[in-house]
Amino acid sequence: MTGKLCAVIAAGLAATALPATGGILQLDINSVAAQAFGPAGGAGPFGGVGHTGSVHLSSNANTSLAEILLDGVSQNVAPNQLQSFNGIINLVGGNVVGGSFSMTVVGGATFTTQIQNGAGQVNTQAGQGFRIDGLLTSALFSSDPFAGVAITPWFNAQPLDGSFLNFSFSPNANGFDGDTSVDIFLIPTPGAVGVLGVAIAGLAGRRRRG
Repeated sequence: MTGKLCAVIAAGLAATALPATGGILQLDINSVAAQAFGPAGGAGPFGGVGHTGSVHLSSNANTSLAEILLDGVSQNVAPNQLQSFNGIINLVGGNVVGGSFSMTVVGGATFTTQIQNGAGQVNTQAGQGFRIDGLLTSALFSSDPFAGVAITPWFNAQPLDGSFLNFSFSPNANGFDGDTSVDIFLIPTPGAVGVLGVAIAGLAGRRRRG
């Protein structure tokens, strides 16, 4: 995530009077495998901005929890913290209609969240295939710290709402991409989710692999 994008998101959220105990918690998961599935449930080609079916995300040997940022400040996550990451993004005509993400880190701590129905879509991403953005709800961490990072204000405010970007999704003819990425943004104030979603979606094209 570029520093400029983080600053714009933070400025937008500030206008919604977020509590001083917590703003944006950002999780960056890199090098995720993604496979498109069609409406009948079988793996197959990705239908672009009008895809109906789903995109399944899973971790592999190269996947990493590259960073955790608290209010835009890097927490310098230690290497090899991620044990597993999985997700399903359900789509109808290119519109997000639900799904979920789950993650487990070293020590067994988990993160889970649901993808909201009707708040997100597939978009083209110049030079990087596609991005899928949407809103999250019912986000829960099983413990604080998480991956060695103290997340106390967010942990105490659970369940959390937020937003996500699945970006640089460049599927082959069979609908597979072994190196896409996911950014997850979480906040303790439900009323700020709309601002967060708009800010992220509006500037998502500036996101580049780290």
